[in-house]
Order: sequence, then C-alpha cells, then structure tokens
Amino acid sequence: MCPLNTAAYPDALALASSSGLTVGSVAAIQKLHIQTIPLGESPKRIAYQEATSTYGIITMRNNNITAPSVSTLCQNVTDSSDIVNGTDSESRFKKDAIINSEVHNLLIMDKKTYEVLHVHKFAPTEWGLSIFSYHCNEKDYFVVGTAFVNEEGSSGINAEYGGHCKLYDSSFFTFRIDRAC
Repeated sequence: MCPLNTAAYPDALALASSSGLTVGSVAAIQKLHIQTIPLGESPKRIAYQEATSTYGIITMRNNNITAPSVSTLCQNVTDSSDIVNGTDSESRFKKDAIINSEVHNLLIMDKKTYEVLHVHKFAPTEWGLSIFSYHCNEKDYFVVGTAFVNEEGSSGINAEYGGHCKLYDSSFFTFRIDRAC
C-alpha cells in the first residue's frame, strides 16, 4: 500500500496485491472508490513520477507459468539479457536459471489510461527490491535497487555479485538504463 496525493487522485491509495494493482480514493462521504488494474503478475513496489505522469512498478512472475501478463504482452520491452548472454566464459548466470526462476520486471504505466508504456525485464536471479522517482539536472529518473539472489539452494543475496542501483531515464518514454552503479 502506498499513499497518493496528486491533482487527479487527491488523498488516494495504491494497493498492490498478488493479482493486480488497485488505485482508490476516499470521497467526502467516506466511500472508497476503487479501480483494479489486472497485471497477471505480482506487484512488489510502486513509485509515482509527477513530471511524466507515470507509475514505476516492480513486479514478479513465475517464469514457468504461461498465462499472459502485462510484461509478456507489452510491445515496448528491454531486458538485462546482455548480462546473461554475454560472450565471456564465466557468465554470472547459469542457462537453467532462465527456465526455473522468478522473473522481476519494471513496468512503466500511464497514470490516466493505466496503459503499460514500457517493460524492462531484469536478468535471471536479479530481483527488483526498491524504486523511487528522482529529479536531477533537469531530468527525471526512476531509480531501481536490485540484488542478485542465490538460486543454488541457499537463500539470500549473492554477496559475490551484490546488486545494482539503476537509473531509468524517463524522457520521451525511452526508459533506457542510464547508469548502473
């Protein structure tokens, strides 16, 4: 759950559940107005960017489930596959991790239409953990913190590889990774 307070949604709430995203507001008569947006995957974190009127939503879906979801239906998709499919012999990820893992995504959704404008798929074993909107030097970014999770049987963050702090440039809805720390 996350509070929203914008001109379009004064004193509103955004609720993430395992089945979708719900945006609601409380009217003066204390009646809750709710709109559910089916995602087909589990939302984990949400951030609002006022300058672009978009939401940044970190989601997770099981890669073995073939049911359609917003991340599989979106036409504008980028991914971190360059990390997985790199030509180096000591790749960080095993090929079977692609098949048997949770897939974490960053969705960019329009505030008014709830259309998913862009999807960025994180690398296998890379989980999106946090997101916020950031304005710097006349530009607006979604900042996403990720971690590489060990899928070798032990739980927890893979200390050898850590994670990334990624800046997604939101100008012109190109949403490319601007920098990875």
